[in-house]
Amino acid sequence: WVDKGYVITNASDKGLNFNVKPDDWANCYYKWNAIDPSYVITPEGEHWLVYGSWHSGIVALKLNSETGKPAETLGQPWATGQAPAEYGQLIATRQTGNRWQASEGPEVIYRDGYYYLFLAYDALDVPYNTRVVRSKSITGPYVGIDGKDVTAGADALPIVTHPYKFSKGYGWVGIAHCAIFDDGKDNWFYASQGRLPKDVPGINASNAIMMGHVRSIRWTKDGWPLVMPERYGAVPKVAITEEELPGNWEHIDLTYKYGEQRTSATMTLAADHTITEGTWK
Repeated sequence: WVDKGYVITNASDKGLNFNVKPDDWANCYYKWNAIDPSYVITPEGEHWLVYGSWHSGIVALKLNSETGKPAETLGQPWATGQAPAEYGQLIATRQTGNRWQASEGPEVIYRDGYYYLFLAYDALDVPYNTRVVRSKSITGPYVGIDGKDVTAGADALPIVTHPYKFSKGYGWVGIAHCAIFDDGKDNWFYASQGRLPKDVPGINASNAIMMGHVRSIRWTKDGWPLVMPERYGAVPKVAITEEELPGNWEHIDLTYKYGEQRTSATMTLAADHTITEGTWK
């Protein structure tokens, strides 16, 4: 290995003569936080670095494909008035103008004409959850499943992982900050940290232990990813017949609740195609 020097560093628009008041996190010094990179090569062969954690949000930076360094020459990272444009373009933010927002770990993939941006939201011990938005362009705008513009500060939806538990287990929390990959046959997987909840009997500091998880991804007909709730076990794909569906099932609603482990509810599918509430097809 040969050390070629850093690619990017934190950038500010506050110059050098600036003091941050105690606890004034929303007005902190740095605008872009140069960690959590995702390296993307577009179908056209362009190389991009998507990075960012907390601070003002997530940015995309075009790279020189031969050197891996920024395509434009970097100026001083302490500009006054605005962050140097060559340090990246904003593509996602939880709140415009807030420099201390709980979003990080961007991961970008390209599939079927869309760039999918996965984001980790909130604190990493229990509340950590994963959102996904998409765009036709690497630089956005990125929109959620509800059509709202996350590049402009809208809430990122859908939620694809959230703290949860089924009825006969402790479940998992802190499931976010992911890597997304496929096997070359359009079988996609989600890899991230995962933790047990607090105070699991027999495990000291159970919530402090980070474990590596891999889950498979399914795709809806309109192209949105669904992360499977349980960890990947290489179980063969077998067709399920209609006769196997009636019975009691556990259903988990991933509606956002900060720091709350969502618990499954019983859902009954009847042979006459009725369900606990409504009908099934």
